[in-house]
Amino acid sequence: MLNSLWLKTFVKLTQTGHFTRTATRLGMTQPGVSQHLKKLEQQIGAPLITKIGKGFELTREGELLLAYALKASRQEAELREAIQWDDPSNGEIRIACSGAMALYLYPRLLEHQKRHSGLLLKIEVAPNQRSLQLLQDNEVDLCIVTQQVKQPALQQRHIGDEPLCLVVPASFSKSTVSRVDLDALGFIDHPDGQHYAERLLTPNLSDLEASASNLRVTGYINQLSQILVPIALGLGYTVLPETAIRSFEEQDKIRVLQLKTQVSDPLYLTTKVHRILPARYDWFRQEIKRLCIR
Repeated sequence: MLNSLWLKTFVKLTQTGHFTRTATRLGMTQPGVSQHLKKLEQQIGAPLITKIGKGFELTREGELLLAYALKASRQEAELREAIQWDDPSNGEIRIACSGAMALYLYPRLLEHQKRHSGLLLKIEVAPNQRSLQLLQDNEVDLCIVTQQVKQPALQQRHIGDEPLCLVVPASFSKSTVSRVDLDALGFIDHPDGQHYAERLLTPNLSDLEASASNLRVTGYINQLSQILVPIALGLGYTVLPETAIRSFEEQDKIRVLQLKTQVSDPLYLTTKVHRILPARYDWFRQEIKRLCIR
């Protein structure tokens, strides 16, 4: 690697065209300037100037080195400016969260990108463990999980709770529900369906009714945005996080039953302890917290 001090002396020499003036500008002696030039020539392996009377001209190697030095100087200045310039309206925003949370947050967060074209929003849909791993691997800068972790490298802030909801067709007229009623409707299953149903039904139905192991299933789909479509058509019921329900367009065709016991998952906005996020993340963190407050 070229010696940066010698290179600085060489560039200043080409600017002044004079050894003594270069020494004065750099606070050096004239022999010191000559010594820096000699050492740089030894490092390059070729003469950098040709002396002509009291002046000099750059050799071919000297011209190449000067072009390199000026380019490196510009790049260093740009790097320093980029480090110091923390623009809240430019750069990538990398977030990991569940599919239900992405369905709810993504359209709302995109409105901010629409107002600031320099932003690039990237959402990674992943379960808790995968989201946390992406954060630890620096593939995302923050994640939203329902799991509290005890890792010194991570910090978590509780930003709200994600209720599980029993969703039925809007035509379902009863204010309370029994297992008979649910079986008459039929369960619309999905990848987390049995797990969600077990958690929500257990505290709200009798012991004999609550088990999700023998639900009468009348449909299955693994596309989150489509799970409520058969419910809207009157073909069954399901259990989903509230965020997934709030994102469904045909709200007038579905109904969330108010149950005796609410079941919720805590939401944690998780970041790395020692990773200071750029200013562009400030708005997103505040907006996510606002949207997750119930």
